[in-house]
Amino acid sequence: MRKLNHKKQTVLAWLLLLILSFAIYGTASRSGKAEPDAGLDMQEAVDTLPSPAAECETVVQEADQEKQETDSQLQVHFIDVGQGDSTLIVCDGHAMLIDAGDNSKGAAVQLYLYKKGIARLDYVIGTHPDADHIGGLDVILTKFPCDTIMLPDCSSDTSAYQDVIDCMDYWGYLKTIPQVGKSFALGDSAFTIVSPGQSYEEVNDNSICIRLTHGKNSFLFMGDAQETAETVLLNNNGIDIKADVLKAAHHGSSSSTSENFLQAVSPRYAVISCGTENDYGHPHTEILERLKAAGVKVFRTDEQGSIVATSDGTKITFNCEPSKSLQADIAYQYILNTNSWKFHNPDCESVSDMKEKNKLGCDLTRDEIISLGYKPCGNCHP
Repeated sequence: MRKLNHKKQTVLAWLLLLILSFAIYGTASRSGKAEPDAGLDMQEAVDTLPSPAAECETVVQEADQEKQETDSQLQVHFIDVGQGDSTLIVCDGHAMLIDAGDNSKGAAVQLYLYKKGIARLDYVIGTHPDADHIGGLDVILTKFPCDTIMLPDCSSDTSAYQDVIDCMDYWGYLKTIPQVGKSFALGDSAFTIVSPGQSYEEVNDNSICIRLTHGKNSFLFMGDAQETAETVLLNNNGIDIKADVLKAAHHGSSSSTSENFLQAVSPRYAVISCGTENDYGHPHTEILERLKAAGVKVFRTDEQGSIVATSDGTKITFNCEPSKSLQADIAYQYILNTNSWKFHNPDCESVSDMKEKNKLGCDLTRDEIISLGYKPCGNCHP
């Protein structure tokens, strides 16, 4: 007689066990006699036996759970675009770009994305119309398919902004104005719009700000939002702004990252995007000292180039060591207001209220500045 193969033996054993159980169960039911309590009767024992399919399903579920815990990776690339902003976020094959530097940096951002294997962008965010943020976006929108393009509900009469709008019209892209509190998925991560919740006169305060989460890790991106927008955000109790990593607003300007705001965010790390020897003295020493006093480790693109933060959902690592500098590359002797034609000491309160487009650092002597037609500030008396 031929022996049954292993598969047939297994099937036969299962059938015999089932027949036996049904026989015992049926006899007990017909006689109406109670069987001795041995914990489980035969039918219950059969029911509790895992089927091969169930065992397979359990293994698959456990493998999927382990994959979710270990395989998902988020990378945040703070791209060095000089005096400007551009951030690439990649998670599980999905990608998002926030800003693209000024007009001269579009091709550089394009090349950076190509080198990282980016072929499509799920989201593109132009935080606000300033050229150092959206100047290079027209190149990106031309070179990469983009699913959703977010811009704030404000505009600008600059050519940089108009180039972006013209590019969107040409390719048939629609402008999405995101609403505060709305969340979006990016692979195994998600981000929530936290600002602006209202319209501001100052264009910087209209910056689209987001909070990104990946597992237990979180990142807060503040565009160029200044203290006015920060205060409104702090008073909105329904918005969570705590984060492990703070993308410092406005290139580390003293007009942003107020003490109350920094305390509420309570970051472990801060990243500042600014240009080497920029005309604004960014990052301002006041902000660097504030971050240091709060125990925040600082990274700077002007010192370290493009900075990459990697999250596995539980911990965050960087591709470089934190900066040890507490001063900007240049400490200007005076700050000129090219609109009011007044000049100030760098620590003058008027400097923090000055619009960035009107602010100019200067190392000329006092007499040389006056000879150019500028008048000394009446508050700080430079």
